[in-house]
Amino acid sequence: MRVVALSSGGVDSSVMMHLLKEKDCKIFPLFVDYGQRAANAEWKACQRICQYLGLEADRMDVSGFGHLVKSGLTDSNLDIEKEAFLPTRNLMFLTLGAAYGYGRSAYVVAIGLLSNPIFPDQTPEFVKETQKTISRALGVEITILAPLISLDKYDTLRLARKHGIPLEYTYSCHSGNEKPCGKCISCKERIAAEKGLSQYP
Repeated sequence: MRVVALSSGGVDSSVMMHLLKEKDCKIFPLFVDYGQRAANAEWKACQRICQYLGLEADRMDVSGFGHLVKSGLTDSNLDIEKEAFLPTRNLMFLTLGAAYGYGRSAYVVAIGLLSNPIFPDQTPEFVKETQKTISRALGVEITILAPLISLDKYDTLRLARKHGIPLEYTYSCHSGNEKPCGKCISCKERIAAEKGLSQYP
């Protein structure tokens, strides 16, 4: 199976790529620079993880999106947690992933969504409807995989440890700073999950 794997350099997409590799998939990692504050830090992490997995990622630059569509992820003047929702972000990821895969005969797009969705574009219903829409738009049957969607951050960290994925290679903060901010949704999820692992390894 030929799969475009949307890779952010975070734990979730890294675990996802590892699981796909175990299934002998031909993986095309794709990093999307949508103008997020953490773009450079995420890209470096994506490259580290891909090198570890023996893969090579491409970077797609659509940074103009984030320059015009504001959220705490793209604008340091906005609250990084309370204003984190970026409209159509995951829809854009999946559309770009499918377009990227089309010319490579890779009609499967994988995204590292987890359970307990915070935003409307993180649900199984969203994945199902987006798969239909993109398939119609391209005129071929597109499959969207969200292999972690029944898991939470605690589960993915456990999987990362189980499979020996070097967590120090990943980056999981929306601020883009070298030191995690501890305030954004991503940081808070990871801190809570790591605390859970320390109590129930």
